[in-house]
Amino acid sequence: MPPTARPHDNLTVVLLGADAGGSHSAVAIGREDGTVLGRAEGPGAAMRPGGAAASALVLADIARKAATQATVSLPVDRAVVGAAGAGRAQEQQELAAALVAAGIARAARVLADAEVALATAFRSAPGIIITAGTGSIAYARDAAGQLHRCGGYGWQLGDEGGGYWLGRRALDAAARARDGRGEGSTLLARLLSGLGLEGFDDLVRWTATATPPQVAALAPHVLNAAREGEALALRILSDAAAELATLVRALERFFPGADEIPVALAGGLLFATSPLAAVLRQTLAAEMPRARLQTGPVDTAVGALRLAALS
Repeated sequence: MPPTARPHDNLTVVLLGADAGGSHSAVAIGREDGTVLGRAEGPGAAMRPGGAAASALVLADIARKAATQATVSLPVDRAVVGAAGAGRAQEQQELAAALVAAGIARAARVLADAEVALATAFRSAPGIIITAGTGSIAYARDAAGQLHRCGGYGWQLGDEGGGYWLGRRALDAAARARDGRGEGSTLLARLLSGLGLEGFDDLVRWTATATPPQVAALAPHVLNAAREGEALALRILSDAAAELATLVRALERFFPGADEIPVALAGGLLFATSPLAAVLRQTLAAEMPRARLQTGPVDTAVGALRLAALS
C-alpha cells in the first residue's frame, strides 16, 4: 500500500517544479533547500492556445504520482512550470491560473520550457541552450542578463530539427522509397513495425488523423536507423543538426567579442548518447568555434523546482 500522505506543516514549505513538453512531461516535488522528495513522469502537457485546462489536468495527474512518492499532499505551496508553447504572457497567465484551479499549487508561475532549461544549465550566468523535443527552440542569456530566443514557433511555422520535423522527414522518405522517387531505406519498415501497421496504405490512413506529437514520436526510428549507419537517416540527422545549429548561431550576435560562449543541449532528442546530439556537436564545433559545449544532462523539472525555491 502507498504511504499515507502528510499535509505540510507551518515549518515545511513544499515546492513543485515541472517540465511540460509536447510529448513528455516530468514533475519534481521537494523542499526549499533543493531536496527532491518525489518525481514522476507522464505524457506531454504542452500549452496550446485555449488549452490551459487540458495541460493542467495532465500535470495534475503526474503531480499526484510525485506527491504520493514524496508522501505529501497537494496543493503544494509554490510551483514553477516550464511549458512548451508558453513563451507568451497570455499563455503563461492562463496556465498558471489553471494549475491553481486544478489543486496543484497555491501559487504558480509558468515560463517557457527553454527559459527554465537555460536557468537549469547556467543559473544566472550567460549562455545559450538549444532544446529539441517535439519542437525546437534556442534561448540565450547575455552578459547583461537579458534573455533572447530564436525559433520555437510550432510545427506550422518552424520547429526545424525537432521531433515533428524528423518524423515528417521519415514519412517523406518512406513515401519516396515506396514510389521509387528516392533511395531505398529501412524507414518504411521501421514505421510500419513501430505503429503496428501492415502496409503502406495503412500508413497513409494513419497520417490522415495523426497529431503533431504522434508524428514527433516517429523521430526515434530515424535515430535508430542512423545509429545503425543507414545513409539516408544520417543525412536527415545532418540536415536536422544544421537547422539546430542555425538557431544557436543566430544568438551569437548577443555575445560580442572573442570569448567562448557556453552552450548546453536539452530535450528528448539531445540526450547524451543521441546520434543527433553527436552530429550537432560536430556541426557546432565546425561552424561556431566560440561555442563551449557543456556535458551532463539538463533536468528541467529539477531546475524548475530550484526556481520555485527562489520565488
